[in-house]
Amino acid sequence: MRRTEKLPALTSLRFFAAFYIVLHHALRVFLPGIPPDGILWRFIQLGWCSVTFFFILSGYILCIVYLKSGEPVPLRSFFRARFARVYPLFLLTLVLDTPNLFLKRLATFGMKIAAYKTAVIFSGHLVMLNAWIPQLRGIDAPNWSLSVETVFYLCFPFLGVALSDLRGHRLWIVATFTYLGGMITSYEAYRHVGGDLGSHLPLINLYFFVLGILLGRWQMLRGEQDAQVGRTITRQAYITSAAELACFSAVVYWSPQIPNPNLIAGLLVPAFVGMIWAFSHSDWLPARLLSARWLVVLGEASFGLYLFHVPVLHLFQSLGWDREPKLFIVYLATSIGVSVLSFYLFETPARRWLMKSGWGRMKETLEMASDAQ
Repeated sequence: MRRTEKLPALTSLRFFAAFYIVLHHALRVFLPGIPPDGILWRFIQLGWCSVTFFFILSGYILCIVYLKSGEPVPLRSFFRARFARVYPLFLLTLVLDTPNLFLKRLATFGMKIAAYKTAVIFSGHLVMLNAWIPQLRGIDAPNWSLSVETVFYLCFPFLGVALSDLRGHRLWIVATFTYLGGMITSYEAYRHVGGDLGSHLPLINLYFFVLGILLGRWQMLRGEQDAQVGRTITRQAYITSAAELACFSAVVYWSPQIPNPNLIAGLLVPAFVGMIWAFSHSDWLPARLLSARWLVVLGEASFGLYLFHVPVLHLFQSLGWDREPKLFIVYLATSIGVSVLSFYLFETPARRWLMKSGWGRMKETLEMASDAQ
């Protein structure tokens, strides 16, 4: 399988998306006095929308990496690469955050029942059921999205190949119906099963992933044309970015009047799609700035930041450090530092071992597995 081109600006954007989620979870803990009716509060409240961005980006990157050649997705190496990319760090952070759940259950139920409940919830996480069953959540909250991504990965070799045959007006028709159908479905799920379950169910979120695949397919079809009109693409990237900012600002401002979490995420889909398209091109200034090596390193470590920041937050809370606002910077530095160290000292070695030593010869390179997160 051929190595795809690097997309450093998109890698860096993963860091900022993960950092937004960190602010969403932690800033209100360290600074509880933020006015609940202010713009800053509304901005922080929408941090979870970064997960939608990750879902779209996941479909886009998988399309670029695996469907560009026009060949079928090699099932064995694909699933092994996904497991090697996601599961080691997921398991590590799951183990690290489990004591926090146990101590909370212990204070309420006593040793025996707390141990039983913790074991059940831990087992549910191990097999990625936490997005499907709310009662199985409670350990490192952000990892519910990995349960959703698991469904995406299972669907991709078949769904992705089917979508890769689309072109022309059929591609646009499928994209339009996917987007509108996803918005309607999420709204109905919110009405009938509730916001918590409706916003977490993998099948409700599948349309984000599909739109990412369709974006990748559309971009591949016009790849040669883009290469011939570089200046036009640069202008379009600036215009698209301005439109993205306007869309995001409007959703932040009016977010209290938009009740359905997935509906909010759906309104931001055009902004996220435009952002991915714009920053997939490296010949304009913002993309070149985001291609700085230190930002790319942070982007490569963003998966660690996404999973580590909650266990680190729980550690700070257990020590009482969350009551000191000035320690928020220390918390951020710790979370980012741990994620970078994890990327070099744990994630990459574990992935290399699973792909080469533990699994036999792979058709997919370590770099491709890293890109296709």
